[in-house]
Amino acid sequence: MSVDEASAGSTSVLGVARAVVELADAMRSFHESGAVLAIGDAGRVRVSLDGIAYVAFPGTPASSERDGDVRGFCRVVQTLAAGVQSPDALGLMTRRDGPEVTAGAITDTLRGIVDQPLPPEAPVPEPISDAEPATQDDPTRPGALAAFAGIAAVAVAMLGAIGWLIGTAIADPPTFEAVASADETNGVGAPPPPPPLIPVAPGGAAVYSPQQYPDNALAGGLAIDGNLETAWSTDTYMQQFPQFKNGVGLTVALPVDTALRGVWIASPSAGARVEIRTLPPVGGALEETAVLGAATLQSGVTPIALVASAPYSGLTVWISAQAGSEGGFRTELSEVGFLS
Repeated sequence: MSVDEASAGSTSVLGVARAVVELADAMRSFHESGAVLAIGDAGRVRVSLDGIAYVAFPGTPASSERDGDVRGFCRVVQTLAAGVQSPDALGLMTRRDGPEVTAGAITDTLRGIVDQPLPPEAPVPEPISDAEPATQDDPTRPGALAAFAGIAAVAVAMLGAIGWLIGTAIADPPTFEAVASADETNGVGAPPPPPPLIPVAPGGAAVYSPQQYPDNALAGGLAIDGNLETAWSTDTYMQQFPQFKNGVGLTVALPVDTALRGVWIASPSAGARVEIRTLPPVGGALEETAVLGAATLQSGVTPIALVASAPYSGLTVWISAQAGSEGGFRTELSEVGFLS
């Protein structure tokens, strides 16, 4: 769901911190590696059903900057914290005194909120009067870091923080479900929940067509550009695969040794069959790749769980069967996302 939709539910300071700490950590990792997370547009951020904020549309627009990441992150926090009953703590987000805000400082402060235990006998604080209205200045100005310190102070004093009620709207991308054993469902020996899925920004994409010519060869990158309004599509075929050729797809470059757990595909081409495969060797055939996951696309977002989270430096998104379209067979991929 969108950040605005998530903010409609009840929340607490601790709930907000838990929701955005992984996003802050990802932002710090990107900045330390010399890259950007590209969340200057807060509309690229979504909230999962378990209340974790993530980048739903990976990709790095050419205009992205680190300051834009911090601005976008602060806007996400301000939106999610709209219902928190501590106006002074939120007002600190726009003050101008104190140190410059960095992704590392934000992450460290949020970790302090999430990791610090609440005292068992702590009294519930009285609502704080809004003595100093918040301004609409740039949240990344010097002193914005004080916001997170203020949030931390309130969080430590809160008793019985109930986390964040996210509701029942469908998250984007959908969560990946695992089948629980009988012991797990009875609470016996149940393993801890897996860590939240983290988006991985792909480095590039190329059309892969070992038989015949590549379809729309110059447009492959549109499937990983972080924009649902653009898309890569196959040509229109008069016959279904494997007639004429055995299929077509994209080879996608990823950061070296990325341990992936899932892939999601946004597409209007319901009925197309897509396989996630390992990369072929240079000049190699499809038979030299291994299938890691597969799904029949829905109209919208389709999750594809992978059989193993081994490290990869790239994957193949292979269309083995086309969606039916007017006058033939054709498949369109609006966006492909990768999750570790």
